[in-house]
Amino acid sequence: MEKVTVIGNTSWGNTIAALLARRGLNAWLLTRSEEETLLLQNSGPGYSPTHREEEALESARFVVWVVPSQTMRANATRLRGLFDPEVCHVSAAKGLEVGSGKRMTQVLEAVLGDGPLRGLCALSGPNLASEISSGLPAASVVASADIDLAREVQSLFGSDRFVIVTSDDLIGVELAGALKNIVALGAGMMDGLALGDNAKAAFIAFTWSEVISFGAALGAREATFYGLAGFGDVVATCVSDLSRNHYVGREIARGRRLDDVLDSMHHVAEGVHTTRAVQRLVSELGVEAPIMMAIYRILFEGYPVARTVARFTSQVQRS
Repeated sequence: MEKVTVIGNTSWGNTIAALLARRGLNAWLLTRSEEETLLLQNSGPGYSPTHREEEALESARFVVWVVPSQTMRANATRLRGLFDPEVCHVSAAKGLEVGSGKRMTQVLEAVLGDGPLRGLCALSGPNLASEISSGLPAASVVASADIDLAREVQSLFGSDRFVIVTSDDLIGVELAGALKNIVALGAGMMDGLALGDNAKAAFIAFTWSEVISFGAALGAREATFYGLAGFGDVVATCVSDLSRNHYVGREIARGRRLDDVLDSMHHVAEGVHTTRAVQRLVSELGVEAPIMMAIYRILFEGYPVARTVARFTSQVQRS
């Protein structure tokens, strides 16, 4: 059996490992501690959890990274000497690194590129982990600059309950997955202000147009943002009660402090970090992203949510 190792004891990481095990693969999951390993083993997950790095990575042909985006570099740096020369790395993390603005495959290439590296892929789409864990149908995109490699990963993941399509627009798929979280923050703010579904739909439409222009400026293909990794993912993230980013936006609009909201959560809301990374890119590249920058100011500069939304509405009327 093909050995596939998932790095990251996250809800999505556990879901992917279980999905791969059901496909008949030799699926392993690298945890952070012996305690985490024992807890997973006691739950009978169907895959092999371990905190021993060499055991997890030995002979693995595919490694799936499901760690928070801001820890990707540290994790890759710690493990970079342990990979098989023919390993393919798949990022399933949706975010941008704050300090550099890099996509996750760029971070992996920066850390691992001086050693054996068969290729890099990204897995992204409307994939709410709890629904997939429950056996509900879903679909996703595997992207790589090497389309043949993307098809290899497609054959590993794809099933009648988890449909996989391929793309060679790695930039677009990763940016769509990261930037839709910012849109979800704003959609949550609209709901927190109780402005109704009409206003929220208008906000999503205007902001997604901005995201498409921003992504194109960074080298993505516009068509990618209209597909599964783009439009499909933004719909799921902006309307579902399972969305962490929507939850953060809603709670902030209701008057809670960002730090208090984040401290109360057990999982990472990637959009918060991605908003900071986008602010840096806007400044460095001189591109326009007024709505995403308005969300940045709400999160990090204390701008009032209602006043910012009113300003956004007046800008739309003038455009």
